[in-house]
Amino acid sequence: MSKDDNNVDPIDENQKGAVEDLSAKGKINTTVEGVDMADDNWVEKAAEKVHAVDGDTYVKLDRGLLTVKQLNYFLNSMPIELTYADSNNQFIYYNNLLPTEKMLAPRRPAQVGDPLSLVHPKRAVSHVAEVINALRTGKADEIKMPVPGNGPDRFVMHYYRAMHDEEDNYVGINEYVADLMPTIKWFLEKTGQKLVADPDAVSGASLKDTVDGTASASVDDNKKEEEKPVDGGSSASMKD
Repeated sequence: MSKDDNNVDPIDENQKGAVEDLSAKGKINTTVEGVDMADDNWVEKAAEKVHAVDGDTYVKLDRGLLTVKQLNYFLNSMPIELTYADSNNQFIYYNNLLPTEKMLAPRRPAQVGDPLSLVHPKRAVSHVAEVINALRTGKADEIKMPVPGNGPDRFVMHYYRAMHDEEDNYVGINEYVADLMPTIKWFLEKTGQKLVADPDAVSGASLKDTVDGTASASVDDNKKEEEKPVDGGSSASMKD
């Protein structure tokens, strides 16, 4: 399958099972050495180790100049939940948009710095590895997945997008999570259209929808999904 195909799951059976180490045992040029990745205070200790700037210090960006405070304000105002995992599979950032209990994909401050093997439930690790390997190897540029439990009042999507440097080297994953339903409802209200069930629709989400809400930096490794994924019969089309 072409990496430009943006279906929900571009990973076919031949691509599954690829090895991807989620324990972050390797080292890249941005790995902070001398600080335990699993330390609850990794951010503070790693920042001290590398003499990271903060506050009103300016940072020159690709097309802009912001202080660290301004950059935080900007990222924390995004109406989506953002996560950065580097190419060593270390979870190094999320935008501190909401308290943990109000997030669509709950994350805790103490998880930042952890290897991805520690932030994902054990049942999801192998599937997370498949997604990351597909992005790392260029089999896909982006993988989109709905979470189980979506219904008439919410449609939460997880997007996993490969990031690359100026020389097109893989540098990690940008994961973003959003509930699309408020936008859908606003669109329907403004256009006078409505959603109806499409009897011919089939679910495109393979990987058994296992890389779901728990595939993000999850708080509870043992939490079970209370609802099943939305099936094909509940897919929606537009009708004037």
